Amino acid sequence: MRYLVTFFWAFLLMQMVNFILNSLAGGGPLNFWTGILLALFISFAVFVMDALTNISKDPNAGDQH
Repeated sequence: MRYLVTFFWAFLLMQMVNFILNSLAGGGPLNFWTGILLALFISFAVFVMDALTNISKDPNAGDQH
């Protein structure tokens, strides 16, 4: 579920950035797929970083007692 929410927010934010940059560049035709591809890339990067940093599910793994 958290990856779906990550993709949702990445999709919304990348579409907004895509729209603003397109408007600043002269307002040509808006390429919808650029935002989707960037959102997929960001979601994949978050997934990889989560997999690499999620070493242990044990909440007491860091205790030294």
